[in-house]
Amino acid sequence: MKPARLPAGPSERIPLVAGAMIAVLALIGARVAQLTIIDRAELSNKASRQHRETLRVTAMRGAIHDRYGEVFAETTAAPSIYASPRKYPVPPEIRPALAKALGVPQRTLDRRLDSKRGFVWLKRRATRDEARAVSHLNVLGIGSLTDGRRVYPQGAVGAHVVGFSGSDLAGQEGIELRYDRWMRGPETVLRMQRDGLGRALVIADAETAEVDADGESADDSPFAAGAALTLTIDAGLQAIVERELAIGVAEAKAVAGTAVLLDPKTGEIAALANVPTYDPNAPGAAGPGARRNRAVTDAFEPGSTLKAILMATALEERTMRASDSVFCERGRFRIGKWTIHDHHPYGMLSMPEVIQFSSNIGVSKIAAGLGKERYGRSLERFGFGRRTSIDLPGEVAGIVRPWSSWAPIDLATGSFGQGLSVTPIQLAAAYGALANGGVLHQPHLLRRAVDRSGRVLLDRDDAEADAGSRQVISPETARAVGSMLERVVEFEGGTGGKARMEGVRVAGKTGTAQKVDSRTGRYSRDRLASFVGFAPADDPAYVLLVMIDTPRTQTYGGLVAAPVFREIMSRALDRLGERPASAADEKHGKADRGVSRAAPAPRAAPRNLRPRAEPAPDAAALLQQAAMGGYTGLDGETRGAVPSFVGMSLRRALETAAHEGLAIEEARGSGFVKAQDPPAGTPRYPGDGVVLLLEPSL
Repeated sequence: MKPARLPAGPSERIPLVAGAMIAVLALIGARVAQLTIIDRAELSNKASRQHRETLRVTAMRGAIHDRYGEVFAETTAAPSIYASPRKYPVPPEIRPALAKALGVPQRTLDRRLDSKRGFVWLKRRATRDEARAVSHLNVLGIGSLTDGRRVYPQGAVGAHVVGFSGSDLAGQEGIELRYDRWMRGPETVLRMQRDGLGRALVIADAETAEVDADGESADDSPFAAGAALTLTIDAGLQAIVERELAIGVAEAKAVAGTAVLLDPKTGEIAALANVPTYDPNAPGAAGPGARRNRAVTDAFEPGSTLKAILMATALEERTMRASDSVFCERGRFRIGKWTIHDHHPYGMLSMPEVIQFSSNIGVSKIAAGLGKERYGRSLERFGFGRRTSIDLPGEVAGIVRPWSSWAPIDLATGSFGQGLSVTPIQLAAAYGALANGGVLHQPHLLRRAVDRSGRVLLDRDDAEADAGSRQVISPETARAVGSMLERVVEFEGGTGGKARMEGVRVAGKTGTAQKVDSRTGRYSRDRLASFVGFAPADDPAYVLLVMIDTPRTQTYGGLVAAPVFREIMSRALDRLGERPASAADEKHGKADRGVSRAAPAPRAAPRNLRPRAEPAPDAAALLQQAAMGGYTGLDGETRGAVPSFVGMSLRRALETAAHEGLAIEEARGSGFVKAQDPPAGTPRYPGDGVVLLLEPSL
């Protein structure tokens, strides 16, 4: 049996305790070494962050001016009111007066002051009167900082070009968004100290510093603005365009409208307008539809306005000559199982007449001789199917299907602007090439950008403007097509007579396109009426496109959009001094659009240019002709004014229309005519049509 082991004595326990203490001291030393040597930098930064608070104040933005220096947008200094409720609680008896001074609800103010935070905003960008009223209350811990407020002195004028910025002064739409990086000033950062309990000290005692977008400190004074921009827009002309477009949309009872006015020699946009519009000082008050820049975000079928591009291509490719003629099949032309219709049963038409009378069959035959490859490549050269790269956000490319997949009917419909879509800015730019000798310029809005140090960021000189330009047709072709477009407006029988103006020759083309129903994918009864052209025809100063979306009073581009073109273009040329003084004086003598003014008399067409008349069929055939686009009269002569059809039966109305040389574009309902469009007495030319509304009884 082994003897029992006795407990260790005091002399034996001492070495054990000493060893344990040494081990503990070694661990402590290692931890101290880690904290003081290895983790020193990280812990120092962490301690600094615990005792500092950083507040970023909105960066100031550079101003936006029109081409003559008028201010479109600027940033003004505004006081922002703050409080330090944790360190300096605001007594309840003072709060009602404070809420009244700030113009904020008492409940909102109480919620912020009861938050126990070290720093809270009571009101950002207050007025000076509000800041003064708060200062007079002399409340401990409440102060103000200089902040920026974006203001738009022109109001709604130029809204879709300039755009607007958000509450943080970051660009949201338009030029404000496109050049946000240039206009945004260096961000200002305010650093505050915290006490041992983590409470933020008042901002008035903080150090102020300024950093750039990369977080680097700057030596310049805080709250400096970013780059200032000068646009190509003329604010006065922009206001005129918006006013006339709004009047045109209202008179047509339309859904919306767009106008683009550009300099064909440079591609500079002189004015760009949309209806409806909005005030960038209060963008939230308008819906998304009002803020949408339809000139670049909406694509539409151009209709007959594209016939000028088809004609230019045929002349350029030499598949047709300006002296050639084409047989227009008496109003009906079959392509496979499809039938192309004209509004009138034309026979032989010369190339200029095809444009003047807007013959679908004529351009379809010209396109067939041209071929899909040459026409498709020409559309690409003119910029259709791709973005123009105009300096506005949200631009779409439109839709032009690859020409290799076109069937013969696609080539035909594409010749008169159906089956493809373009944007207003694309179409205006393409007509710019027709107006300036065949050079397609990139449309643009920015002329010059200068940063706050005076450094030029962009200055469009001739060399830079030419860099985005290309010759798409020869000057000879451009002149030939321009002469044809002049006939549309200036010659009797042209569809654009209502664009005619005193003292200046105008060249242009009407367009009336069906809208596609987004639900069914098929064409609807709604129309897009447009007119695009340039003036003076021999040396164009401006190209102008006007598009009226879903007009209700009349539907044709020649009746709805052409008068708006005339009003805008005449005023634009007056500002340049491009019209004789007598014409300008006559124009300004009638400032109210409500005063009717007859269009100048058309130029007499050369002999044998009027389309050949056809015999009138019987009443049964008349109804069939009306369904496919109408019928000309026996003699083809202009009757001067649209007759009244009210009270007639449909049969009698069709017979009267045939006798008068008018087309019945559409007959809605049954019974007797209750209303008509255009109204009786409206001046007319060959090519005009009438829409009838019938009801069972009058």
